[in-house]
Amino acid sequence: MAKSMKIKFKTPAKINLGLHIHGKREDGFHELETIFQMVSLYDDVELELLSSGIKLECDMPGVPTDDTNLVCKAALLLRQSYQVEGKGVSIRLKKKIPFGAGLGGGSGNAAGVLMGLNRLWDLNIEREKLLTLAAELGSDVPFFLTSPCALGMGRGEQLKALKPCAVSWVSCCDFLGVSKSKIEVDKTGK
Repeated sequence: MAKSMKIKFKTPAKINLGLHIHGKREDGFHELETIFQMVSLYDDVELELLSSGIKLECDMPGVPTDDTNLVCKAALLLRQSYQVEGKGVSIRLKKKIPFGAGLGGGSGNAAGVLMGLNRLWDLNIEREKLLTLAAELGSDVPFFLTSPCALGMGRGEQLKALKPCAVSWVSCCDFLGVSKSKIEVDKTGK
């Protein structure tokens, strides 16, 4: 029997150190400037090579395990973009980053899956091409493929690496989860 091929890694959370919103763009996104900073809160991800299909398991109730999850979207995008045939993946998430807390857990997981599948599926995709795919998945996904601290511009996908900040932080979450697409910005400052 062939040996199972697995990759295990951790994906970090991030915080935004300041956020300036310039207004809404024609594409519906907000034009912004922010400083993304990775923090020492991690999810555990395990990828196991399968002969076909994309399967997701997650230990946190409420996290979708179907094609609506960003990690499944990442695997599907990679498979479709590079015509991957005869290979699939089982993805196991052990969540420590609260779901829907604005800490980029799903985005970091998706970026990790892109990097992990690049290796597991032996695709050898260049970093710049992975960044392009990451931007298709979400505005802050590319950040998790760059440095621990970066200035994010545009909708967040345009990045300039910065020296990491020494930050002590506390995050208080209501654990109800808020979709970023549901948040409206009051430009009056009230």
